Amino acid sequence: MTETDNLAIDRIEHLVERAAFHERDGDESLKEFLLGEAKILSMVMDGADQVFQMKYHRYTSDSFGVAFEITHGDNELMFGGV
Repeated sequence: MTETDNLAIDRIEHLVERAAFHERDGDESLKEFLLGEAKILSMVMDGADQVFQMKYHRYTSDSFGVAFEITHGDNELMFGGV
């Protein structure tokens, strides 16, 4: 497996975990959105003719982007929490 494959698999797992969280929280529309994103990414991983892209949704992350900044250490991303 390539590093891109591992990144995509991690992203799918994260999307499914967040969907489960929002299902427990009663937000059906956000759950369906997240599962849809996971489905598209899994289709791309299986060879679908689509472009792989990932968006980082700062406002929907548990840490408001701080954990991402710490992990990646990119000075341009050091925008801090909300």
